[in-house]
Amino acid sequence: MQLRIEQLKALTPARIGVSRCGTRPLTATWLSFRADHALARDAVHSEISAAFLNEFASARQFPQIKTLAESRRDFILYPPKGKRAEQSTIDELTKVCPSEIDVQIVISDGLSALAVEENLTDLLPMLEYGFALSKIKIGQIVIAKYGRVAIADQIAHGLKAKVALNLIGERPGLSCASGLSAYITYNPGPHTVSSDRTVVSNIHQGGTPPTEAGAFIVKTIERILDKKVSGVKLQQLG
Repeated sequence: MQLRIEQLKALTPARIGVSRCGTRPLTATWLSFRADHALARDAVHSEISAAFLNEFASARQFPQIKTLAESRRDFILYPPKGKRAEQSTIDELTKVCPSEIDVQIVISDGLSALAVEENLTDLLPMLEYGFALSKIKIGQIVIAKYGRVAIADQIAHGLKAKVALNLIGERPGLSCASGLSAYITYNPGPHTVSSDRTVVSNIHQGGTPPTEAGAFIVKTIERILDKKVSGVKLQQLG
């Protein structure tokens, strides 16, 4: 059965069936593109708000650290700085966080702090409930400002955790500026490369809802702990 263009457009947020007037897009199409582009740019430059940190993080006494990046601009222009923190910062974490646990959760602003604020309040309770039900021991959750994916490997390695779980704001696109991802790494450390990580992406209300994603992440980590591998090696197991 052939679908009409209106039906196809209803199935995806992608820009399909966009009309033109001569060589130019219609005014409404162009304004919509500019608005979505502005949202994406704002997300990249966004920082986790003080209000969110006070209500969500401080209330539960989550340690908050900063990577080697000195500012949001520094973080964007020099990506490697967001992958690591000073060793003294990691040493301080070892004094306040449990070590030798199953899963170390790190919350990173990444390239969309908006994604953290919009999705974490629904995602985190589901994760904590699922881990408790599965008897998976998690440590003290850490918030990493100006953090990229690899910062969780350094933190989890320092705390001797079996698995690093980084909940991070993803690079925004023109259809979504608040997508969150979960990067999961077994036996994280300086040796970790991108292919070692298992990723659950597209976590937002218009993609995989946070509560549903939380349940899936727990099941994925159950399998990772059982098989003692993640990333490509886990996929190869079928």
